[in-house]
Amino acid sequence: MITPLATPAAPPPSPAPPPWRSRFALKLVGALLLAATLPLVPALLLANWLADSNAGVWLAPRVAERLSEVPGTYQELFRARKALYAEQAVSLARGLPRPPAAPAPYLERAVRTVARLQHVELVAGDGRLIAAADRPHGLDEEGGWRPVPAEVSLPGGGALRATFTIEAALFAELDETRELAETARDMDRARGELRRSVLLVFAGMVLIAALLAALIGHLMARRTVARLARLAEAHRRVAAGDLSARVEPSGGGDEVAALGHGFNVMVEEVRQGRDRIVYLEKISGWQDVARRLAHEIKNPLTPIQLAFQQLEARWRATPGGDEKFGRLLGDAGEIVRQEVATLQRLVEEFSSFARLPDVAPVPADLGAFVTDFVRTSPQLAERAEVTVTVAAGRVPVALDAALMRRVLVNLAENAVQAVGPSRARLHLGVARARDRAVLTVADEGPGVEPALRPRVFDPYFTTKGEGTGLGLAIVKKIVLQHGGEVELGERPGGGASFTIWLPLAWEGDAPRPR
Repeated sequence: MITPLATPAAPPPSPAPPPWRSRFALKLVGALLLAATLPLVPALLLANWLADSNAGVWLAPRVAERLSEVPGTYQELFRARKALYAEQAVSLARGLPRPPAAPAPYLERAVRTVARLQHVELVAGDGRLIAAADRPHGLDEEGGWRPVPAEVSLPGGGALRATFTIEAALFAELDETRELAETARDMDRARGELRRSVLLVFAGMVLIAALLAALIGHLMARRTVARLARLAEAHRRVAAGDLSARVEPSGGGDEVAALGHGFNVMVEEVRQGRDRIVYLEKISGWQDVARRLAHEIKNPLTPIQLAFQQLEARWRATPGGDEKFGRLLGDAGEIVRQEVATLQRLVEEFSSFARLPDVAPVPADLGAFVTDFVRTSPQLAERAEVTVTVAAGRVPVALDAALMRRVLVNLAENAVQAVGPSRARLHLGVARARDRAVLTVADEGPGVEPALRPRVFDPYFTTKGEGTGLGLAIVKKIVLQHGGEVELGERPGGGASFTIWLPLAWEGDAPRPR
């Protein structure tokens, strides 16, 4: 057995510093704090100027004077409205029909045509109500309007009473204007205090916003630095030779997460490449052993076989020999011939394993290759029922047809032997998975125990009573030389399933998937 040379142990990686002791963390936090606090100075200066300017405009004496004049303007408006309503009431009184015409239609027409006339009634001299009319769908006095009564005495006694409306908003605006005038006079007296208050409030708001931005930046920096620290720690482990190091997914789709994902993919590819190289080197060593064993076994086989043939010939040429000795010699000859044949088969397998040629791949369609293999293997159809499932479309790969055919032969032979004397059922499948072609060879036999699966591709390891254990080692070597991978698993429903991944050979200018 050939033992690979031991790789010198790499020095243990130095422990990663805590996130807040790294220079990157300090620089990042310092930059965020500086960016959050620098706007304070111009913001405070701007707040000072704005407070001074706005206070000067708002508290100007002319503004206060104009505000104090507004109530008088509203009062003049109210007096004008009342005079107008009084004139309209007089006009209505003049237009009253003389008896015997009924006044009710006149009053109803008046409330429909006269603007802002809410109610009108005609009363006799003794106070008796003669007729009245209300505006259809009139407005509530407690709503958006205020009532303004007007009364006109009629000749001969009686009176016409009318109720007009004024918008309640005018009264509210009047009250608000009075309050603003009072406030303006108070603020003019406390102008300096107002300026300082506005400045302090604005400065406090800016300071709180800056502290909040600094806190958020602190938390973001801490999370980012922690993620980078984990990535650096994984990098140190890989540099020390630990190819099992991985970066845990950190969530989000930012550049740090993409960097961690790319690191994991790169380390996995390096691990697979190293395992491939190690296995191929191990196989090369075993091929040297097989070549020597084949030579050492083959050399004495011919002399042994010739010597025993000469012994049998001498016995047959000797007359009157011992009959018991003759039977013993015949049995021994049969045993010798069987064992020699067994050794010759071992020599042939060792020689075949030792003489595995290098792969010379050419473009091919994997589905067509598998279908052609089944069609041109009548001996396989005699020993097993074979079903083939091929994906739609081409599955372009680069393969050495002779060596890949040997892979299928070895896997099929392994499946047939696993089932035993009964007729085997073999399932071949071809599919595509992103940038790889997938070839599966499954059977319905007893399968392989999970504890033994990692060793099935080792040379000279076998679970059968006969055989050299080289068939699956040859399979793996050929697949690795094609740039692919092979794995043993369990078929759903029972049995063993070998899965072979081969890189797709992209044709023409077709883009590769990412």
